[in-house]
Amino acid sequence: MSNFLNKVKQLSYWLGEKYRLADQPMFSEIELRFRLLGHMAISNGLVTTLHSTRMMTETKLLHLSDIQIQQAIKAFQAGQQMLTDHFEASLRYSKLDDLGKEMLLKSCWQMIWVDSHLALREYQLIHLWGYWLGWSRSAIERLGELFKPVYITLDHQQALNLLDITLDTPPDIIKQMYKRKLSHYHPDKIMGEGGSLAEINKANEKIAKLQEAYALIRMFHNF
Repeated sequence: MSNFLNKVKQLSYWLGEKYRLADQPMFSEIELRFRLLGHMAISNGLVTTLHSTRMMTETKLLHLSDIQIQQAIKAFQAGQQMLTDHFEASLRYSKLDDLGKEMLLKSCWQMIWVDSHLALREYQLIHLWGYWLGWSRSAIERLGELFKPVYITLDHQQALNLLDITLDTPPDIIKQMYKRKLSHYHPDKIMGEGGSLAEINKANEKIAKLQEAYALIRMFHNF
């Protein structure tokens, strides 16, 4: 009986998801790839020459025709104007096989690392898209390992400094330091101590920087 009820719940959930996403567009494989790349490229507010060059490199790796390249460029530009949620149906119900999904996520990771910088928004996007494709967190991050810089970037060094840790600090200590810093700068604590609005806003900015630094360090230190 319990198995039957579970199947009914699963079916109800599936039908609910289909209904929720029914109005979303379903993109073809190539269009989806370049729309995602465009969305990733502008995730921090500015598409640079590095991002555009990476996009063109992708067209060459896929051996696209001249017409397909023009379509890819348009999709890349269109992706910069889209809302993140509008990709959900295409990713959840993608007809790509496992290799195709892997190649799609690899392309997104390469776009992230093209400027040797991992921003919090990029980190969130790649994990959200991987989740919609049915990938686990650990599998998504393993793919990213292939493309991250092997040297310490300025961003990496600044992240280490922000958390008061070094390259050889163990993961459990890094987590402790991160939680300690979050607690110290938590806006509720500042408010409880009678902090001004300016001090609370400053605390919020500090929290955002800590979150971005921690995401970067997790990626570099593989935990």
